Amino acid sequence: MFDGIQYFPAMSTRAHEQLAYAKCPSSVKNRMVPIVTLTRYDREETLEETASILLNDLDGRPAIVDFDPLPREMTSAEEAAERRRRKQEVRAATGQKEARARSPKELANDAERRRKTAAFNGDIHNLTDPRQGPIRWVEMISEFPELLPILGHGSRDVIQGQLDVIGRKGTRGALRLDPRQPYASTAISGSLGSIRDHIESLLIIVDLKSIRGEATASIAAAKSFLAQLYEGLGNDADHMEVVLLSNSFPPAKSSLRDLSRTLHMDELRVHREITGTFPARYGDYMSVPPRRGSGRGGNGWFPHVDLVTPSTWHIGLYENNSDKWKYIDASIDTVGGENWESRADCWGTSVIKRVAEERTLQIDGKNFTSPTGWISVRANQHLTQMALNR
Repeated sequence: MFDGIQYFPAMSTRAHEQLAYAKCPSSVKNRMVPIVTLTRYDREETLEETASILLNDLDGRPAIVDFDPLPREMTSAEEAAERRRRKQEVRAATGQKEARARSPKELANDAERRRKTAAFNGDIHNLTDPRQGPIRWVEMISEFPELLPILGHGSRDVIQGQLDVIGRKGTRGALRLDPRQPYASTAISGSLGSIRDHIESLLIIVDLKSIRGEATASIAAAKSFLAQLYEGLGNDADHMEVVLLSNSFPPAKSSLRDLSRTLHMDELRVHREITGTFPARYGDYMSVPPRRGSGRGGNGWFPHVDLVTPSTWHIGLYENNSDKWKYIDASIDTVGGENWESRADCWGTSVIKRVAEERTLQIDGKNFTSPTGWISVRANQHLTQMALNR
């Protein structure tokens, strides 16, 4: 299905993740097929618009696409007015000057933003409808030849209906399953006949998600799941294509301050041990832990600059909470460190080098004063290392 491609990075269309991919040159992009979770892009009203924007970065290359099923939060006009009224009461009680009222133009802009958000949430609702949503999703993505939809797997009938669309249109699709969840075995056992009929146009993504501290159990779960799949398909399993997806970079809720400054990638070990028994292509979350929802935090952050070498993350961290200037010191340390020679020549390492040499946190008009920009730097290094070293 993807001749010669051995790297399948998982990402989303959130700005810092998509930037990491966009900054890769053609020589790197040509060696990977991204697995992309579509999220709302800016103030778009549909996921179809997000998919159209993604195509610009792909530039004719294929991608496998899923979507975030969570609706966007929206504050009603009444809630917004009540919040302004409460703030006005506080200002009056503390002797502060009365705040300026919202202008008619500002109120109209607020109303338009709410309308677009409501339209987007309606689009999500239509795509997550248990019966018709998966069909709508596959029909929508089939209009983009470069994109392969990840199928919903709520029931055997749901899977069969989507496969019928793929067969009718002569396109391809993917099943994304977490082998540690009971639904995975149920989805497979109930749909073996349908999978067998579409085996050459269906990619199986075994998504272990976060494996940090659970590598051994994850290996066992994946092997058990794949054994069931191979046994069920019999000789037809020879035509099956599998991608193994996992992540071991610590999640945001884990403080890097409390971890080793050198972290080994368990994704590589998990893939190596599983493929000793079952063939599978390599995938990971490009150093960005998988997450759901917005997940805003309020405890600040420790400035750190991460260097990605072929099998290791090197964390240059300062315990100065929310001190953006320490990114410069961390960059200087990284460039002068013993692991710098193992870097990948890419946009990410060029940012580190320029911050270190120029003593600035603005590179080519982009500010690197908060964690999100540095996530792009780390992810871009990871994409380059994995694409060129597989």
